[in-house]
Amino acid sequence: MGVKIGDIILRKKIDYSHLAGNVIAVDAPNIIMSLFSFSRRSSGETQSQLILDRTQRPISHLYGLLYRINFYYSKKIYPIFCFDGNDSPLKKLITKDRLRDFRFAQKWYIQAIKGGNKNLAKQIALSKDYMWQNIINESKQLLNALGVPFIDSPASAESQCAQLVKDQIAFYSISQDYDSLLFGCPRMVQNLTKSRRRKVQGTWKYDKIEPMEIHLKENLKKLGLTLFQLVDMAILIGTDYFKGIQGIGPKTAFKLVQKYKNLEYIIIREKESYNFSQLTYKLISQIRKIFLLPDVLKILPTFSWNHPLETKIFELLCEEHHLDKERVNKNVKSLIANYIWCTEYFQKQFGKPQQVQTTLDRVLGSGI
Repeated sequence: MGVKIGDIILRKKIDYSHLAGNVIAVDAPNIIMSLFSFSRRSSGETQSQLILDRTQRPISHLYGLLYRINFYYSKKIYPIFCFDGNDSPLKKLITKDRLRDFRFAQKWYIQAIKGGNKNLAKQIALSKDYMWQNIINESKQLLNALGVPFIDSPASAESQCAQLVKDQIAFYSISQDYDSLLFGCPRMVQNLTKSRRRKVQGTWKYDKIEPMEIHLKENLKKLGLTLFQLVDMAILIGTDYFKGIQGIGPKTAFKLVQKYKNLEYIIIREKESYNFSQLTYKLISQIRKIFLLPDVLKILPTFSWNHPLETKIFELLCEEHHLDKERVNKNVKSLIANYIWCTEYFQKQFGKPQQVQTTLDRVLGSGI
């Protein structure tokens, strides 16, 4: 969901040339979910459908990741993808029971395919117990084949992205949500896409978009808030961990935090105006801890951006999912050319006093 604070956040347009030579941390679930806007509508239908292969599984994330990585390399950007780990009990999106359900559904799906029951296979493939977890697993397989590093966060992907920027391993975090700011991410960028347009939810219209950068310190200074207060404001509006207080939007939340400084005092002074019954002091403490003291990896394994493995890419996309070989081959050739171009660009940057040099020296040691 993400916290809805976009209306009060200062964003600035940024040119792709300013992103060249930087490592970026990618909120993988956020990006992968956005790839499913590339759906299709059949004649006479009012709602979009997922694009499926002959095994009745979605494929938008596969084509989408292939295009997205190619795009990053074409702009001389190195991406690191971060995936969610164990969600907070407050979020309850992925639990041990769900993982167990996925494994059961996976076996059931394989049996349906082997038995030639396409209708049952489709039903399973699109079920909540199977689809998202399978999409995440396949996305990791494809990133491995593409030679792109990824990290499994102990908790949320966005908190890990924020930590990578704090630690100067990445220069930006990429996400369409604003939760990265609540996790203390110094810099983030939005709308980093080749198409320069985004589908308007619930319609077949598209808005024109431009890359936008957001600086945390600049926004806190503009708002006159501390990070602690920004988190309190987000709790009032609604986060992935609490639905928010009815009747309080971004502007009202901002005024309340400005006036009373913290949530506890807001509850005391405004209890006649709003229903705070579900927002206990214990819950406030738990949510603050999630954002201000997130569970993240601070010591990372050595990783690198490697040459794409054509055999493994074709195995996953063409043999496993039966995607068009000519189309895949064309995009893989372009990807490899851009990977080589990007790598050569980064190699030339060594020894120059740029932020990315510290980053690459720390991550890669002796070089690419």
